[in-house]
Amino acid sequence: MLLGGLGSYGLWEPSERQLADKLDQPSHPEAFPPHAADGCLKQAPKDADARSLETRAIELGKDISDSDGGRRLPFALLGLLTVLATAGIAMRTVGPRAGVITALVLLAMPLLALQSRQIDSEIGTATGAALSIYGLVALRRAGELWHALPLGLARPRRSPIIAIVDATVGVLALAAGIAIGFLDGGALLGVAAPLGAFAAAGALGIPTVADSVRGVHNAIVSAAARLRPRWAIGRSLWPYRREDNWPALLATLLAAIAIAALVYQMFALRDPQPGLVPPQREVLGHAIVAPGCWSPALGGMWRSEDDVRVIYDSAFEQIAYGTFPWGLLAPLAFVSLLALEGRRRAVGVLALAWASAAWLATELFARKVGFAVYAGFPAIALALGAWLDGLLDRETPKLAKGGALLVGAFTVLATIDVAKDLQSFTERLTSLQVGGGSIAYPTESHLLFVPTRLWLLVLGAIFAFGFAVALAFATGETPRRKLAARIGALATAAVTVVFAAFWSYGWLPALSTNLSSKTMFETVRELAKPGDQLVIMGDLGGAPHDYLPTMKPETAPGRPQIVAALQRPNRVFAIVPESNELCSLFHEMGGKPYYVIDDRNVHSYLMSNKLDGTTDKNPLRTMMLRTEPPHIAHRPKGRVVWDNKIELLGWDIPSTVSRGSRFDVTMYYKILAPPGGAYTTLFHFDAPYGRAFNGDHVPLDNKCATSTWQAGDYVVDTYEVTAGYTTTPKGPVDVWTGFFTGSTGNYKNMPLSEAPSAMRDPNPETPRLKITTIVLD
Repeated sequence: MLLGGLGSYGLWEPSERQLADKLDQPSHPEAFPPHAADGCLKQAPKDADARSLETRAIELGKDISDSDGGRRLPFALLGLLTVLATAGIAMRTVGPRAGVITALVLLAMPLLALQSRQIDSEIGTATGAALSIYGLVALRRAGELWHALPLGLARPRRSPIIAIVDATVGVLALAAGIAIGFLDGGALLGVAAPLGAFAAAGALGIPTVADSVRGVHNAIVSAAARLRPRWAIGRSLWPYRREDNWPALLATLLAAIAIAALVYQMFALRDPQPGLVPPQREVLGHAIVAPGCWSPALGGMWRSEDDVRVIYDSAFEQIAYGTFPWGLLAPLAFVSLLALEGRRRAVGVLALAWASAAWLATELFARKVGFAVYAGFPAIALALGAWLDGLLDRETPKLAKGGALLVGAFTVLATIDVAKDLQSFTERLTSLQVGGGSIAYPTESHLLFVPTRLWLLVLGAIFAFGFAVALAFATGETPRRKLAARIGALATAAVTVVFAAFWSYGWLPALSTNLSSKTMFETVRELAKPGDQLVIMGDLGGAPHDYLPTMKPETAPGRPQIVAALQRPNRVFAIVPESNELCSLFHEMGGKPYYVIDDRNVHSYLMSNKLDGTTDKNPLRTMMLRTEPPHIAHRPKGRVVWDNKIELLGWDIPSTVSRGSRFDVTMYYKILAPPGGAYTTLFHFDAPYGRAFNGDHVPLDNKCATSTWQAGDYVVDTYEVTAGYTTTPKGPVDVWTGFFTGSTGNYKNMPLSEAPSAMRDPNPETPRLKITTIVLD
């Protein structure tokens, strides 16, 4: 799942490509100014250690192989370590089956798969945490020889040799975890959070609170028993034993050292300086500011003021999307484990502390330093593995029939709801590793002839219904019910494996087709012959070297050089930005042939002056014409012109449409003069009771803005409209059109200079045109 096909897809642009190119460029001393005028470093020092694992891993991978696969290999190995360490924790504390389930659940999480197979990754923070906690768990098991009871587990018989091996493994894993965690997450995210969580779960935190609650509980039960004997409860709610918890005390000590380093390096008192950026609070006449404003332990600049754009629950969205679909069941797993006794409850306490500490650290870091990826997802997988193993264990009480149905219903509703959200907000998933929605989802992306993001809904529904069926019939006694439960469980397990494969071999390659320039260079490599040339407009960084090292490209500073290159007698390949360059080329080529031979990249087009071996994919070939288009279905009864610049030639609209259906509207225009602005096409579908539905849109699918239209152009604008909802009333609907610019509250319609009076809107303040009436059926 993690190591295969690492070099089969390209680096995403701009996020991964910019990172790779930055590391490929030789560093210069002036790139790392010692201090600015205000005394603050503007970027990480050249010799910074905290949060430097990403760059170190890319450089190491490049040394192994100067390729995309080589750069990704260290991150894939870190992902593998994360899976093994987390599964190892489950195996050591619950059992082998729990470890296998934990590994499968973790592999199915986007945060694990995507970070393991992309270079803009913080997988090392999760790796460090998993290794640290695994090491501490191993040390606890080694301590059993000296009656150190781990996490409330019963003491098995162990030989000194096994205890020594456990101790050795624990020390190595703990040391490696602290080192990797610090290098990738800094002292807060990579060291203090996981070690503090283990300490809280093992000695000083949750068990202590539990003991206190148990004491109050026992006192209440005792008093109640004296008053009303039937209230007496025979067992304690918090049966914890903590005879000798030295690994937790060790974790406490290490976490305290990490926090002390943070406080020492991050907060230094010094006299306030005028104009200090960012402004600093004063304490006893001194400003709290890290030396150079950069904390070597934190791995970032500490803000005195919070980033108000980050709310305190912002990481929950990252957690929900980044652990889909299994993460939705995490609250149920935590609650169920805490309601049990013994080892499963102890694992639930540890996993909850781990996940919570990672969340708190991520929120703090995001508000005070900068973006960080949530690193507590292995804890969620650990809790789910222990919980699911318990559902399969005969010794664990099963869910009652009503509870099983309730959990199953929750699983179906929650999974489908989040999967539907991901259809509308897919950029939250594509931007998991960079934050916000900075990487737009390419809507044209398809996998096996199905929109790529639709697979999230399909696989999520299979997972949810399979899990619900398995729970609903788990308590059945008839052969049919038992068979249904087994089929549901197998479907859930199978779709979990499919999800793990989907992120690595479906989602990433499918989106890379549109987000990486590798596909364009592969097309050139397949079609190019000796003597062909490549011209590039725009900055593609090191992509030409990485994906087409055999052909040295020319650089075109502007569009005139592209036009000149495409007019050469020999075959020329040209890469141009996806923006309105294509529309400008339409006018500047002067009717000479040019073709778009690869339109898959969302940032650029691959063009050529010859079609040998391929087809024309120019989106403007049917949108922008040099002669009047034939077969216009309907024409206006009189001349219609907007602002003496755009003439309406006709339209093609169905006379009857079904409610809630989609239908195409095609408009034909002749350009008399440049419109001179970026206008939006107005489409109002008005019924006697008011607006039935709306079809406003940017013309030509935003491929050719109205500001680029020239006199003599013939424009064919086709747009898909949704005919309201199935509940929209039936009846006639008037179709109004026009052009407008501006935003809400400040709209301005393009005036009508010529139009039959019967087609004009009676309101002179809203110059729009009625072209036809359709029937909504």
